[in-house]
Amino acid sequence: MKIILERNLDFRQFQNLFILTFITVMLFLGMVNSVDFKSYYLAEMILLVFNLIFITVLFTKKGLVFEDQKLFSVVFLFGFAFRKRQIITENFQRLSIMTGKLSTNYHYSYDIKEFHNWEPNLNHSVTSFTLYMINQENNIHKKIRRLTKPEKVKLAINFIIKNTTLMY
Repeated sequence: MKIILERNLDFRQFQNLFILTFITVMLFLGMVNSVDFKSYYLAEMILLVFNLIFITVLFTKKGLVFEDQKLFSVVFLFGFAFRKRQIITENFQRLSIMTGKLSTNYHYSYDIKEFHNWEPNLNHSVTSFTLYMINQENNIHKKIRRLTKPEKVKLAINFIIKNTTLMY
């Protein structure tokens, strides 16, 4: 059984990678449609590979898979498991959620004080929900997955409770 939860990138990462992909695709198309095709075919091949990697990363999603009595945290690409990480649940009894802020700040001028006055605040923060497994004594916890949408958290909790021995 599998459940695909949400996009693997946060909003700013997705936005920046989308812009970078658009620029490199336009550069690639400009190079391919130029008059002198053979002079920089190596650069075209490198741009093509980068574009394929960027587009692949844009379409990745995160989720959970339960197979062979084991729980996996998975990154999906077009519905297929791209990367799996097994989550060992034997030593844990309960499932818990911790809420917090997932914040990304893109300040680049920490070392140059003169640039602090004009650099815009590019901070973007969203509420995040981190699923943890906790043992009986509440002293050991292990992260399962961090999500940003409350409805996806409910789906993940129901999926984990249904397929494992963890209690919420």
